[in-house]
Formats: sequence, C-alpha cells, structure tokens
Amino acid sequence: MNILIVDDEAAERKNLINVLKNVVPHAEVTAVGNATAAVDQIAESNYDIAFLDVEMPGRNGIQLAKEIVEMSPQTNIVMVTAYDRYAMEAHRLFVSGYILKPAMEDEVDKVIKNLRRPVDTLPKGLYLRCFGNFEVFYNGNIVHFHRKRAKEMLAYLVDRRGAGVTGKELRAVLWEDAAENTERQRDYMQKIWYDLRNTLADLGCDDVVIHSGNVFAVNVPNVKCDYYDAMARKGGKISGYTGEYMSQYSWAEDSDIRSLDY
Repeated sequence: MNILIVDDEAAERKNLINVLKNVVPHAEVTAVGNATAAVDQIAESNYDIAFLDVEMPGRNGIQLAKEIVEMSPQTNIVMVTAYDRYAMEAHRLFVSGYILKPAMEDEVDKVIKNLRRPVDTLPKGLYLRCFGNFEVFYNGNIVHFHRKRAKEMLAYLVDRRGAGVTGKELRAVLWEDAAENTERQRDYMQKIWYDLRNTLADLGCDDVVIHSGNVFAVNVPNVKCDYYDAMARKGGKISGYTGEYMSQYSWAEDSDIRSLDY
C-alpha cells in the first residue's frame, strides 16, 4: 500500500505518519507540506490513498483533491481537518473518508477498512495473520496446505516465537494426546512436516522453518506476522492480551500471549 500525506503543519504530518505505522505497518508513506509537492508526487508515483489537509496556504485540500481526481482517479482521497464545515463539499468529490485532527488510530483504521476503492493492506511475500483466525498469505492470497495439521504446526511454531519444540510436544498439540505416541503417529507427523516444508519451499520461503534432530522451530527474523509486528510496536510487551488469537485452535487459549510482559 502506497500512501501520500499532504499537510503544511510538520507536527500533524508526524502524528499521521505514526498513526499509519501502527494501523498499516507495511505501508509505504510519503509526506509533503504543500499542494505543489503533492502534484509532483502524484505525477511520479501511484498512490492508493492520499490524506489531504483541507486548510493549507495557496491551494487548499479541496482544490488539490479536484486535481488528484483528474490526475489519478484510482487514488482514494481522505480529507483531514480541524473543522467539520468542509464535510459536505468533500463528500461531493466522492472522497473515501473525512477525519478530524488530530488523527486517531481507530478513525484512520475505520477509513482504511472502508475505502471507496479497497486496497490490499497485506505486505508482499509471506505474511501470517495470528489475531482472529490464523491464516497464511502469500502476495495477498491465502496459502492452502494439503494437510490442515501442517498449517496448525506452523501456527504453533510461530506462537513459540523461535523456541525449539520437540516432536513429542508437537504430537501432543496436533493430536491433543501425547500418551499414544505410536509409530504410526510419528510417521504421520513426518508427512505433516514435509507438507509444511514443501508448501513453503514452493513459495521460496523454506527459510521460515527449521528442523534439527528432533527439534522444530521458526526462524523468527524471516517471519512476518501481525503478532510479531504488535510486539515490535510495543517494545516487546503485550500485557494480559484478551482479544482473539489463533481462535480456531484450542491450545491458543493458553498461549503465553495472554500474560506476556517483558
């Protein structure tokens, strides 16, 4: 996602940049201070969204929005202002949103989720979504595994955040019963591992998982996911998380994410 911010106030530009980093951390964000610089940017690059300050010296945001509509009709325009008196005129331009200063995360998130021209917010390459249902994406498309337990194995390894997991522990998670530990079960888990590894290898992402001896893990620096992004934004601290997390897996209810504070 490519985003342009146009605001003559440096503090407001900085605030919106920080908000966008939290709402869409993988977006490419460019910020300029006037309409002339914005037109130059639009002429050189394709932008999915343009956040325009309404009140700027020279050409204001309404005038700039009309130019952008002509130059780049696919760009979603979001008006940003300290006043709401321009709302009606902005809506006549069929803008995608209208938010008041200072920009807040919940309002920006709502606008981005309801754009007039929806934009894929997922980053390129392999990306894992952990909040809500666990899902695996590649270039915005869902990745399908031959065996559903291969996907669950990846989910559990991601949850362990690079810590080594033994085959016995994995079998206990995948079958919820480690007592059996039969030869047949161990053989089948090898097939699950091969499915996971081969599926990732087909995407050129076989460096995401590690297997050495009887220990399995994810290679954390090569994993992109919302869980790790959230930890990075909060300085490695997620205290008493109570929201949905890998909600299709019963073991996730007892995940360490519920009590992380480090």
